[in-house]
Amino acid sequence: MPRNRFHCLLMPLALVAAVLGACTQSTNAQEDGAGPPAKSAAEPPQQSESDDERLTATEAVFPADTESPFISAGFSGSDLQSEMEFNRAAPALSQPDSTSNSYPREFDSEAPLSRFRQGCFQGAAVSTGFINDGTDGGMGVTSTDLSASFAIPLGSFDNVVVATPFLRTDFLTAAPALDLPEELYETGARFFWKRPLNDELSVMTIVTPAIRSDFENTSNAFRVFGLGLLIWQAVPETLSLSGGVVHTGRDDFPILPAAGLLWTPTREWKVDIQFPSPRVSFRIDKDGSHSESWIYLSGVFGGNTWSVQRASGVADELTLRDYRLLAGFEHLLPDNRSIFVEGGFVFGRAVEYESEPESTELDSTGILRCGIAF
Repeated sequence: MPRNRFHCLLMPLALVAAVLGACTQSTNAQEDGAGPPAKSAAEPPQQSESDDERLTATEAVFPADTESPFISAGFSGSDLQSEMEFNRAAPALSQPDSTSNSYPREFDSEAPLSRFRQGCFQGAAVSTGFINDGTDGGMGVTSTDLSASFAIPLGSFDNVVVATPFLRTDFLTAAPALDLPEELYETGARFFWKRPLNDELSVMTIVTPAIRSDFENTSNAFRVFGLGLLIWQAVPETLSLSGGVVHTGRDDFPILPAAGLLWTPTREWKVDIQFPSPRVSFRIDKDGSHSESWIYLSGVFGGNTWSVQRASGVADELTLRDYRLLAGFEHLLPDNRSIFVEGGFVFGRAVEYESEPESTELDSTGILRCGIAF
């Protein structure tokens, strides 16, 4: 294995070690402060006032009516799974007031799923995908994604950053005339932060520094995806409007607007008209706080840019681009566990090198993806 490839593959491990160190320091800081004492394992579980405050603070950062950053294998930002899918996770309505229902939680059919875990580690995810292309001049893609998420309190549970180190590999099967590498990699970390400004306004940011390369050429391989959104809760638990900007880190569309609305007219429907990744979801099953099942239709602006080495040995930058219409199924379990499968149609496909003025158009084809978060 080339030395630069070995070093880049070590990046997720180094990031995990750094995140665990930050989690340990944050936990120690909380324990040294005025936080509640640890409970004995023999004590029956009770929800003290401190527990209520901690639950409320965590839900303020990750409310149930927004997309959990942990649930699905999204945000990987490569050819099969676009970084623009920041609204990938299946929907859930806001957590009801625990004092408004006198029935035990296990008998409440609409009790929400727990969308976070107590502690630093928030779960891991594995997914794979396949874009078929059997034509003589085409390109097929098989991809794998590995990630793990960690919640880091920044001084208190009112201010939490979610760090997700990840590694993605795309295996390309392409005609020799396209002069494409056999493998593309992306490795780095995604940082998610959301904070309410008041009862109606909140801000959300995602920053993903990463290496995108075939690991034969790493010049200009460091790229940053960034998203900033201002969210206005126009109608509580029903309608929110958002606007912001996306820095893609791509050569073809470096900057894109991010705007749209999120409408939940009923507990079963969610209409997320969000550019550049709209999605409409319908809940087909609900087992209280134990599980939810959803079906959905979505549109995705796919692709990315990598630093690669051409067959001639020349360093270049490769951009793959496509548009997708997808139908899928997602089954959600508590504590950020889930499975999903989806398939659809890929069109507007193109291969583009920075050194060449013209792009190569590819035929439309099908796509299949599946994954598990645990």
